[in-house]
Amino acid sequence: MTGSDGRPVLILGEPGGLGDALARKLADRGIPARRADPRTDAEARDLLLERPLRAVAVVAHDDVLALRLALLCEHLLPGLPLWTTLFDRTIIHQLQEIVPEVNVVRSAEHVAVQLAEHCCELAGPPRPRWRQGVRVVDDALRLLLAASAGLIALLVAQTAISMAQLHESLVDGIFFSTRMLATVADAPGADAAPAWYKVFSTVASVLAVVLIAVFTAAVVRRLSRRRLTSILGRRRAPRSGHALLIGFGQVGFRLAQALREQGFSVIAVERDPDSPCVRLAPGAGIPLALGRGDDREVLERAGVRSCAVVAAVTSDDLMNVAVGLAVKELAPEAPLVLRLGDGEVARETDSLLHLGRVVDVHELASTRLAEEIAAAARSTAARAGSAQSYGNATSTT
Repeated sequence: MTGSDGRPVLILGEPGGLGDALARKLADRGIPARRADPRTDAEARDLLLERPLRAVAVVAHDDVLALRLALLCEHLLPGLPLWTTLFDRTIIHQLQEIVPEVNVVRSAEHVAVQLAEHCCELAGPPRPRWRQGVRVVDDALRLLLAASAGLIALLVAQTAISMAQLHESLVDGIFFSTRMLATVADAPGADAAPAWYKVFSTVASVLAVVLIAVFTAAVVRRLSRRRLTSILGRRRAPRSGHALLIGFGQVGFRLAQALREQGFSVIAVERDPDSPCVRLAPGAGIPLALGRGDDREVLERAGVRSCAVVAAVTSDDLMNVAVGLAVKELAPEAPLVLRLGDGEVARETDSLLHLGRVVDVHELASTRLAEEIAAAARSTAARAGSAQSYGNATSTT
């Protein structure tokens, strides 16, 4: 029916994944498809001009690559139906300004919405934010708070024994204890104090020097890199009742936004500090921890035992399975959603490991994209049939 004229849909992009799933979906609908991964513009040009095409679908993870291929297709074959997957809103806007007819497929948003529905179903109603507490995820912030707590404890202890032994007022006790811990000067009368007082004050001063050094190092470390979490404000990491997202790529970022729209607090974990979405986290107010999602310490720090749901949504299927195994080892009762893109891996994981809710994201995205292409093909065929009927009627007349 739709594939009777023999013209294929050319699918450009990295091998495997969404491109292969789309080719299978189109074949099920009777539309021939051809997969290709051009390495150069010349190779892409040859593919586009080699034979007549029904449409072109660009399904690349890299927005820059997708933009380049889409522009090349429009330049060589203007007017040919064109679909492309894109994430960055600025690139989408610029492409639509240049090529208004392009069909932009925001597959990450579509998949994130589906994943959010599964997460909300498993997690139940969101907990009020004021009941979730505060979790310290960042190492530098943990050091900063620990050193601050140690210094305050030393100051309180030194002030208490100074008031008791040297009979100072509260204000004088705090003033001279602070100077003593900072090794600036002793308190008046300290020379005549008992030996235990002098020993305690000496040990307290040494500990204060160490804690001040740790505090300074933590401040420098905190200020010298992106601050991805805080103890106040929108980037405050919740202690419990949150959604724990492992993987903060295009899908993870959109999923975090979708869950927050549903009222859930989130903590995201990403192993690549240079990921484009990591730079977006502070502006979006999403608390983020850097580390491997299958690492037990990272999961513990992010609150895997007290979260409402865990979503493993990295772009690596095997990593998501590893995350699922680690989560089940640490928190067997934690609801778990796994993003998998290979249909075989998804089926095997679901039938053999029973880790949680398995979502085949390539199945979701390819189904939607194939439906759009098939609908456009039917519309084109209908218009061609109408034109031919009109032409035959005119000739007869």
